[in-house]
Formats: sequence, structure tokens, C-alpha cells
Amino acid sequence: MLRLEHLRKDYGGQRVLDDTSLVLKPGERAALVAPNGAGKSTLLKIVAGLEHADSGRVTLPQGTVVGYLAQDAGVQPGRSLHDEVLSAVADLLGIEESMRAVERQISEAEHDLEALVHQHADLQEQFERRGGYAIEAEIGRVLSGLGFADADRGRQTQEFSGGWQMRIALARLLLGRPDVLLLDEPTNHLDLAATEWLEEYVKSSRATMLIVSHDRYFLDSVVQRVFELRQGRIETFPPGNYSAYRAERARRDDAQGIIAERQQEEIERVEAYIRRYKEGNRATMAKSREKMLARLEAQRVSTPRAERVVKFTFPACPPSGREVISLSHARRAYAERTVLEDVSLVIERAERVALIGPNGAGKSTLLRLLAGKDRPTRGAASLGIGVRPAYFAQDQAEHLDPANTIFDEVYEAAPASWDIQAVRDLLGRFLFSGGDQFKSVATLSGGERSRVALAKLLLRPNNLLLLDEPTNHLDIATRERLEDTLSAYQGTLVVATHDRYLVNRLASKVIEVADGGIKMYPGTYADYHRAKAAAAAAASVEIAPPPPRAPTMTSRAEQDPAVRRRLAADLREAERQVTLAEERLRVVEAALSDPARYSGDLAALGHEHATLRDEVERLTARWAELAEAAEGAA
Repeated sequence: MLRLEHLRKDYGGQRVLDDTSLVLKPGERAALVAPNGAGKSTLLKIVAGLEHADSGRVTLPQGTVVGYLAQDAGVQPGRSLHDEVLSAVADLLGIEESMRAVERQISEAEHDLEALVHQHADLQEQFERRGGYAIEAEIGRVLSGLGFADADRGRQTQEFSGGWQMRIALARLLLGRPDVLLLDEPTNHLDLAATEWLEEYVKSSRATMLIVSHDRYFLDSVVQRVFELRQGRIETFPPGNYSAYRAERARRDDAQGIIAERQQEEIERVEAYIRRYKEGNRATMAKSREKMLARLEAQRVSTPRAERVVKFTFPACPPSGREVISLSHARRAYAERTVLEDVSLVIERAERVALIGPNGAGKSTLLRLLAGKDRPTRGAASLGIGVRPAYFAQDQAEHLDPANTIFDEVYEAAPASWDIQAVRDLLGRFLFSGGDQFKSVATLSGGERSRVALAKLLLRPNNLLLLDEPTNHLDIATRERLEDTLSAYQGTLVVATHDRYLVNRLASKVIEVADGGIKMYPGTYADYHRAKAAAAAAASVEIAPPPPRAPTMTSRAEQDPAVRRRLAADLREAERQVTLAEERLRVVEAALSDPARYSGDLAALGHEHATLRDEVERLTARWAELAEAAEGAA
């Protein structure tokens, strides 16, 4: 159980956590939600022991192992990917090394052999119970699930990009199997396949979890309850996922608003009575009502505090032709690497298209071709009549001038028709008011930079929006307002995103980008997911001609790269198991070779020897089968 009691934390005179308390039961998965800057990450760091609260306490059962994934989690340079994630199980490696040391002692010992054999058996039991014999297979499963190829295992950690280093840190954390998992934006930098794999992993884990995430689809899938951090305090909600929390939040706000309204009406009625009768025959009654008024004021329920959220709409869309944009047999290559090959598509006026697919598959490249920011290596790309595009790059916020103030950044990009007040009004709608508008761009957070970049999209009318990961760095409230605005947008929308919630709400067509090509699916993300599941189920049904012949391991591996990767991992694990069984057999044979030095039950030892010999034969046969299959699939 995780218990937080009356935590208080101040930063620079500002109260971030104020009497913050919550309780998580063993194995419970909970979300912690709040706007950016409300203290969510601070709370996780306090639970992880990386920061200290000014008062209050964190209580965990003795011996509890806590794992924490920070938004900026790092990796150790100078290590291979395999060694970096293997460091998560240093305790297992220690047990294995102790086993090897005892085996060396047994081979050299002249007496006390029985004690060493028992010590080795105890270590071997610990190693097996804690999954030591399966750790290489588990490493393969986690790395594959998070999108790494087998060839990546030998690469140095510093060779990977920042996003992939975050995946390494996540893999290392999961392989450590902590009792309590604290996850701060775990789906950042994950593509859809890796996110869906993580969802299944989290749901099958027995760890207690506290999760901070802006990924509403992920929260709906994995969490069992939600805690809201509001004005430094935790508000607890009944068990349920994120959508259940939102419904309950709305119900509570409505109820609180009704109570506050009725109280205000009663206060006004009593005040009117006091004003009318404070003089004259009813002065005594008026005095009594003053006491009543004081009690009402003391018990006043405040109206629900509305969060500050961005408020904007796009300018009216100029008219355009029916065909907005087209690609014809387009190819795009960079040096020796072909990203897209023979891609053709037509997007028509008012369509809402979502581009999805693995990281690196070419979504951003396709969007740049559609936006005219890049040209095909071969083939053609063209805009329709009257089309006025606006393009938002995935790293748009990084292209802001750090030497500018927020105001200067937007004012310099504005048309001549925009005056100073119009720019200031626009920035106000993006939550930059007063002196904040003159803060340096260099000092802004990722979310603030994204809001400035979005504001610049509104400076000129357009009728085609091309957005690359527009919800990155935005909190949930801002994401929802962006969705509202895009839903009301009258032009054509093309968005590349991993935000399944956004795709579900906005898309009328999903384009999957993979293996250099595209495939179109009508409808939302839910429709796309159903179509993919149906296709996978249909592909798994094989009508075998007589006589029935089961596919061999080699034939399956030849057809499916995922099977080949799994086969390679199984082969490595089989080799490891053969080695360990042979080592144990040598230990037993050493004891049997000199019965005079062994005071234990020789009959039992002889039985173990026979069992081990059979086990070595069985494992060797299994290894040979896997080796033959791997060779045939190569």
C-alpha cells in the first residue's frame, strides 16, 4: 500500500502541495490528473524519494521497491542497449555470479562438499524463482514490444535519439519489476504499436501504479481510479477510468454550482430583510438575521472554479475547389533511404484525414509533401484551385526565435493589417496576458512554446490545415479545446498524430503509413482498429488442403519477421538453459566422483544425476530444433 499523508511543498514562496493525501491499495493502478504546472511531477518525485516534502509523510511497506520514470529519464552512455536494460536486474546477475563462484569452489574443494552443494542448490532455486533463466527472453519481449529490433541490442545507448533513449529507460524500468511504478508521461515518444503493447503490459502487471499522462485513451484503457490534484490538494473519485472521472467531475461541478446559487439567493434574501427592518419595530429580528447571515457566509460553498483554457477559432475559410490536394505515384528518398514509394492519393474539400503509423514510417514526410514543404523525388504533388494551406511541423515550437519576446514572435509574423492590440488580444486567448506577453521565448516551457506556435497559425485565413503532432506538450484541457476548435473548422484537415482520442473525435478517414506505402480506412480510430483486428483474424484462419499439414517452425519464421525475432530470442534462451543444466550436472558428477567426501544421501544424489542427464538431453534436442529452424529462416 502507498499512503501520502498531509504533504506540503513550497517553491519560491508558492504553495504547490497543500495538505495532499491519498491512499493506493496493492496492485491498484491510478491516474493523477491536473493542469500543467500544478505539481504532478513534484508529487511523483517526492514518492520516489528524489525530493522531500516540507511536511507530511510518505508511507510504504518495508522492503517496497519503487520505480520512477521521469519525463526526461536518461540512460548510461558507453553501454550497449542490452547491457543498459540488463542493469535493471543487477540482483539477479549477482545471484548468478554467486552460483558461478560456488561452482568453482566445488570443483576445487577437498572437504565440506555437501555444504557447497546445498548452497549452490539454494542459489539456483532463488535464480529460477526470480525468473533468472527466462530473463533473456523477457528482455527480448520488452525490447520488441517497445519497437527495438534485434540488431539494436549491440548499439551504444548514445547512438539513439532522445525519444528512443526514453524507450530504453522505460524498458529498463519495466524489467526491474518494482513493487510501485511511478510513470510520468510514459507514452511520450511511443508510436501506436508500442503504446498498445505498453497498455497490455501495464494491465497484466501486479505492480501498484501512479500514472501521470495526457494520453486520455491510454488512461481509459489502464487506470482503475483517478486522483485530481486541484489547488494543491487531492480530490478522490470513485473507482473507474478517465472517462468515468470526467463524468463524475462534471456532476460534482454541476451540483456545487446549484448549491452555491441557492446559497447566494438565501444570502441576498436575508440581506434584503436586514436592510428593510434594521430600524423600527423589527430591529431585534433583523439583529437575529445578521447572525444567520454570518453563519450562511461561513458555510458558503464557492462556485466551481473554472480553469483557464485557451479560447480561439480559426478565421473563416476562403473557398476552394473540390479536389484539395493530390499525390500521383510519389516517391521520396533521402540519399540511399527510400521513405515513400509509389504513393497516390486524393484529398477532397472538408475531409478530415488522420495519418498514423510507426515512428519513422514516413508520416511527417508525407505531410511535408502534402503541404508543399518538400518535393517528391519522383511523381507529382499538387494543390487544388484556391487552396491556402497552413502547416504546423512536429518541431514547430523549436523554430521560434529564442531572442524574441512572445509578443515580438507573433507580431513579426502577423500581416500588416494586424495592429498591436489585435496581437495582444490573440495572445490573451492563448493564456498569455499582461506582462507574460513580454517574456522571452527562451524561458518558455514546451507547452507554452506550442501555444505560441498555434497562435501563429491564426494570423492568416486558410482552408487546409496540415498538423504534425499538434497535441505534443499540451495538457488535457488545452488538447480538448484544440479538438473543439478543429471540430468546428470548416476547411480540410490532415493531421499526423499518435493521439487516438483526437483521431476518434475528428477523423473521417485514417491513412496508415507503413513499409513505404499507405493504406486507407474510412472512419475513426475505433473503426480502423476494428478493421485491423478483423483482417488479422481472417489472416489467421487457414484452410489447409488434405492431407492436413501443420506449418513448420521454419516456414512460419520465413513468413513472419516477428516470428523470426522470437525464434532468435528462444534460441538464445535455449542455449543458456543447456549451459546451466550442464554446469549443474558437472557439480553433481563432481560430488559422485568422490563419495568419501560427500556425507549426504548418495541415492538422492544419484537420482538427481539421472534426472539432470535426461534434462540435458531434452534441452539439447530443443536447442537443435530451434537452431535448425533459425538457420532455415535466415
